[in-house]
Amino acid sequence: MHRWKVREGDEKDLKGVLSLRRTVFGEMEKDKLDPRFWQWEFMGGPDRKALIYVVEDGDKIIGHFADLPRQFSVHRKVVRGTLSVDLMVSPDYRRKGIFEEMGRYAIRRVKEEGNSLMTAYPIRKETISGFKKIGWKEVVPLPVLVYPIRFSGIANRYLHFLPLSLLIGGLARILYNLLFAMGRKKESGRIEIEKVGELDSQFEHFWDKAISLYPIMGIRSRSYMTWRYLHHPTRTYIIYRAMEKGEMRGYIILRKVDLLGFNSAVIVDLLAIDADALTALGKKGIAYSQKEGVDLLGFMVPETHPYYRLLRKHGFLRSPKTFRFMLYPHEQDKELLNPKRWHINWGDTDVI
Repeated sequence: MHRWKVREGDEKDLKGVLSLRRTVFGEMEKDKLDPRFWQWEFMGGPDRKALIYVVEDGDKIIGHFADLPRQFSVHRKVVRGTLSVDLMVSPDYRRKGIFEEMGRYAIRRVKEEGNSLMTAYPIRKETISGFKKIGWKEVVPLPVLVYPIRFSGIANRYLHFLPLSLLIGGLARILYNLLFAMGRKKESGRIEIEKVGELDSQFEHFWDKAISLYPIMGIRSRSYMTWRYLHHPTRTYIIYRAMEKGEMRGYIILRKVDLLGFNSAVIVDLLAIDADALTALGKKGIAYSQKEGVDLLGFMVPETHPYYRLLRKHGFLRSPKTFRFMLYPHEQDKELLNPKRWHINWGDTDVI
């Protein structure tokens, strides 16, 4: 018989949960150790508070798991679901069945709350195996594409000798430009890109049209997007939108981060009505990255998604980094497990 037990968590557990995070993850995603981040993510969401599960041994929290409420558009029908995050077990208590018991507890609670599906984006092999053991399904790999901005900076990451890095970087850029010049689509000139600091009614009108672009995706309403990107207490996001004749045709959301050990920018969220808007937004992402002096611009997207093929033609390269999209369906709908039905990118996670 074990001494530990799983129970519902709440704001009173904040100190213990953050202490466990520091033990398990150290300084990784350091801003998640900020109490403001925890309050924003778990208590301040646009739908309702998160479902939080903690494991106690006496008065010590030794495990944690949570489900963030998330609404999805499934064939244009609003479906309630969750994003499962922050699986943590104290190193002294691993291989004792804690993850499995927490995971099964979470499945029951999410179903009791009337949700139709659970989503997650695990990286570690042991986490993926653990999810599969309790009935989760792997839907699709999520490769990270990168667009090289500073070839010399990339070379110097490995060579640590700037003169040689400048030489090799210059040669690499010439070869790269030769390889991808033919695949780049010229802009039509009809699309204008503007930076925005708040989400006005144009975003609502855009979403009303964009919801039909893909069979399944997380709902990107103005209230959700404002909470996710503009009200974040520790992270700064840059938002641009594509306009044509006064009508919004798409948006791109960017953030500077460390990616694959490089000083990078990433495309956190990208959605466009058509290829012209997508091309213009992609070029704006590249121009922003060049201005910021980063080495790489990254984007996570399934290989089955149209954006993957289009961005590869425009010079994005596949990196060794791959995430996984996993799902636990509480309703029998085979379409939920079809990788070609989903629109997914980094903004659907809480990683970036």
